Amino acid sequence: MRSLLFFFLFIPLIISCNQDTKGKANTLSFTQQFGSFENIEEGYLEVPENRTLNNGKTIKLAYVVLKARNQNAKKNPVLYLQGGPGAPTLIMANFFRNNSLRNERDIVLMDQRGTGASNAICSTIGNDMIGILAKDLTPEGEYQEMLKLLSECRSEVKKNNIDVSGYNSRENAADYEDLRKELGYEKWNVFGGSYGSRLAMTIMRDFPESVRSSTIFGIFAPETNLYANLVSNFKQSLFGVFEACENDPDCNQRYPDIKSQFFKTLNTLEQEPFSFRYNGEAFILNPQDMLLLTHQMLYSRSTMGLIPSFVKAINEGNSDVVRRALRPTANVSNLINFAMNMSMNAHDEIPFNNQANFLEDLKRNPEFAPGPAYFNSDAKLVEQWHSYRANAYENQPVVSDIPTFILNGRLDPVTPSQNARQAAKSLSNSYFAEFEMEGHSFFNSCFFEMSQQFLDHPDKQPDMSCINNDVRIDWN
Repeated sequence: MRSLLFFFLFIPLIISCNQDTKGKANTLSFTQQFGSFENIEEGYLEVPENRTLNNGKTIKLAYVVLKARNQNAKKNPVLYLQGGPGAPTLIMANFFRNNSLRNERDIVLMDQRGTGASNAICSTIGNDMIGILAKDLTPEGEYQEMLKLLSECRSEVKKNNIDVSGYNSRENAADYEDLRKELGYEKWNVFGGSYGSRLAMTIMRDFPESVRSSTIFGIFAPETNLYANLVSNFKQSLFGVFEACENDPDCNQRYPDIKSQFFKTLNTLEQEPFSFRYNGEAFILNPQDMLLLTHQMLYSRSTMGLIPSFVKAINEGNSDVVRRALRPTANVSNLINFAMNMSMNAHDEIPFNNQANFLEDLKRNPEFAPGPAYFNSDAKLVEQWHSYRANAYENQPVVSDIPTFILNGRLDPVTPSQNARQAAKSLSNSYFAEFEMEGHSFFNSCFFEMSQQFLDHPDKQPDMSCINNDVRIDWN
């Protein structure tokens, strides 16, 4: 059997924004990337790379403000906080261009330190990681290939004099406080999902006077231990999708006994991996690859409906469906910044949970052996990235009475609803909503309808009647 592929982290294509002599982002460069925009403000914010060292070294962070369409509106802006950690943020400009949240409020976007146009490094690893995933290597061979990528990135870090100890959530939050002051806002409404929810809560903790309200979703709170329940969370989500298929007459008829078929297919791949072509290159799909692709499809309701046909396609040799199932994983691998992601997790997570916790969880769920590729040695490699670790304070629940709207998908494979409920215990002025048939990502009309209500009246619980109105998985 081919080994586990080992890594959970990915890397983006850098978004380039040039600077003029005044430090402002070049408008032409931005519009080339995202199209023509009206009524925006853009620029670079210069911040200390490491406020703890206070050694005078600075980095520049690219930001864009999409001004409210109603230019007479004076409402507190929305600060959008991207997930990952390590995903660029300016790529969301087109998404928010005509979003209803922009009608009366500015939308503030800034590429977080180490991402996109904000001092990003090691920006070519994503394709290399997909290439490793595609090969039929021994466990040691795969590990050595990944170590080579680590070594190459470390050399780039050294060459560019990057202080990786400064790439953590505390510094990240302080960047946004500096941006708030730079832009002249008294308060803003933080709005973030996944890692963006952790960043939002860190801002709430460290700069409470700057936050009017907080909308957080796909909750990854400071006290959440990423590695301790990775497999259990995956299992809970996947079995929920299997149950939904079994309870749907159409899905159950087309894909009978899907749960058993899934694990039979895993066993088949152990004996005979599935070979196909992806982007003109050979790709060999084995059990851990199948688990990884399945895990990534669980992130969104639009892709989780592909899982039964993915299983069937492997058994029937349908390469087209398998290639389609690979795309969510490939897209993420070319989005998340590898160096920033590792730096954040090495500092914020490894002191409190690590590879041993992951292996214990995998033992509790033996039917998921060998475990999804990328995840299996993630913590082990992150531990080697750098030796800077957070103190216990960074693993404590955020205690706050800032009005907070907490949302989660019941089928979320990586930040399940129990995380959200736990975080809500110390957020005394919060409301919680759960989407029954959603995963980790759920930017749907109901989400924005409720978010708008909350932004307008954070002292009142939003009307949640739309949350599960005739929502079902579209079985592709």
